[in-house]
Amino acid sequence: MFKFRLSEFLDKLILLGAMVVFLLVGISSIRSTKKLDTLSRQDTPMLSESKMDVQTYSVDLRSPHSATWNRPQSQSRGEDWVFDVFTPPVLYYNPASREFTVSRPELVQSGSKDPWKSFELELLEVRQRPYRLQLVGYAGEDGNYLASFEYIPSGELLIAREGKSLVEAGVKIISFEVKQMQVEQEGSMPVFEKVGVARLLDYESGEEIYLTNLETKIFSDLEAKVRTLQGGDIYLVREGSQVELDTGFYIIGDLSENPQEAMVTKVSVDGGKRLSKLLKPMSLEEMKKQGILHEDTASPFAIRPRIVSPKPNS
Repeated sequence: MFKFRLSEFLDKLILLGAMVVFLLVGISSIRSTKKLDTLSRQDTPMLSESKMDVQTYSVDLRSPHSATWNRPQSQSRGEDWVFDVFTPPVLYYNPASREFTVSRPELVQSGSKDPWKSFELELLEVRQRPYRLQLVGYAGEDGNYLASFEYIPSGELLIAREGKSLVEAGVKIISFEVKQMQVEQEGSMPVFEKVGVARLLDYESGEEIYLTNLETKIFSDLEAKVRTLQGGDIYLVREGSQVELDTGFYIIGDLSENPQEAMVTKVSVDGGKRLSKLLKPMSLEEMKKQGILHEDTASPFAIRPRIVSPKPNS
């Protein structure tokens, strides 16, 4: 006999309803997809013309103006020393000429060197400047002394009494006297010695200068001794001095005592060319290689006391 069960009927009814809902959701999804595809193919804008009323800008497509740069000027060190903002300097050191160059030393041929670039001065020494007149001795007695002076520029020995003017040196002997002074000696007790003291009036500076025969009068500024390579002429120069030669003139720049160096600028006769070079004295090894090292290697500034023979009083 057929028995009706309510629970089984409800289960089948729920399953049928779920299938119907699933079918409706599928059909709705297919219709939505077709509608979106249709909208993507439309040529008409999605927004109305009233929605697109915005401010517009015009673009100038003309070619920009190209800037021009002036050619870089030569620096004071020479014609080849030309650098600008976009060209960093590349420097080389030439051990043969002992100077910096802008070209490789091995690429510079001796036969093609520009005569203008050759320096005709060499540096002998740089040191503190001695006073141009030095007291080297004296003779006589109280109130009647003869003082002996060495004039440094020429090495000439000048004899003068108190009150006399030395025109060559540009000074006047105001007074001269001999004093007992305590002299310090290295490694021993100080001793008292007779020391000649000369008081001078320097016409050039207008100052009074004191000299003694036991020391060399030295100033704090520097002086250099240079020599020409051709004739061997020697010049005593200071910062700002000029040495005139046939090919141009040389301006003495900064001087250094330690290390001994001199910045010298060569200027052509017409003044249109300038070439600067850092000069250094030759080392002992360089002198030996060139065979110019003598036994007497004393400083060219050394002031050697001279023995002055006493002269009869006049």
